[in-house]
Amino acid sequence: MIDTVILFISIVLFIAAHEFIRKSAMRHIQESNCADESCFYRKKFLRLRLIAVIIFASVAIYVVVSGDNTGVNSGMVVLVLLWSSYINKHSLPLSGMRPKDMTQANFILYLRGFASDDYSLTQKDLGKLNVKLSTFSEGSFINILKQYMPVYAVGMTKELNSPIGAKRIYLDDEEWESEVLELMTRASLIVILLNDTPSCIWEICKSNQFKNKTVFISNDTEKVANIRKELNKQSVYLLPTGLKGQTISYFIEDGNELIISGYSNTEKSYKQIIKELMFKKFGLTRFVLTQKSMTLMLVILYIAVSILLYCVLFL
Repeated sequence: MIDTVILFISIVLFIAAHEFIRKSAMRHIQESNCADESCFYRKKFLRLRLIAVIIFASVAIYVVVSGDNTGVNSGMVVLVLLWSSYINKHSLPLSGMRPKDMTQANFILYLRGFASDDYSLTQKDLGKLNVKLSTFSEGSFINILKQYMPVYAVGMTKELNSPIGAKRIYLDDEEWESEVLELMTRASLIVILLNDTPSCIWEICKSNQFKNKTVFISNDTEKVANIRKELNKQSVYLLPTGLKGQTISYFIEDGNELIISGYSNTEKSYKQIIKELMFKKFGLTRFVLTQKSMTLMLVILYIAVSILLYCVLFL
């Protein structure tokens, strides 16, 4: 009986520790005005959470193996595993990267207005077979794009968890323009989801320096019109004439051929557009998996393993 009590106390302490270190990290990040400091607390949260998992797992394994109430103890551990699985399916990614932490020679930089970030999308949502996209989905689009190259985006400085999609890097508010320009210079490809906010318009203007590696994605005709008005005030004419509604545009490497393609907000359409883009820009071909196909493969694998185990055990 004492082993079950010890395990129960360990479970309570583990869950309490997880929530305490999460809230502590969130508080420090909210109070921080320095990107390096906020990234330190994101990484610290990851380390402390890993330590808590290792300690709990060690205690749980010892109690289950050496205790008398093996069935009850195993059941309690299973419940914790189910809770952890539920949390992971509904949780958002963690990242504590600064530009200096990026070591990849080739990567894609994804730029957008922060208002387009979808914090409601979870891994569970991505895995649904009949998910319907009402607007452009960074999570679904980047999930396909990153199968070619790593994809990074600038993160909100006060967030602990980032939206599903591009991996977040964090910049100082006072120096974000110079740091974004450095990232644009280093990137192999720049993908801009058009938005009429001042910061996004600044990024669009700077992309004129990188014409041959910039891709514009439009998902809102009204915003494109607003962007054109602001660019006209600055006598800057960057956006292709045919870019409106749900379209994607980019120049082929020599800068003479402009590609403008329409798309729909479905994984199938994203896949087709991205495969064409990466082949024309880099000559890359990949066997690309959508989230739907990944889910189907896992279901088929589960059924196959279940049948195999049944045959081995009962036939």
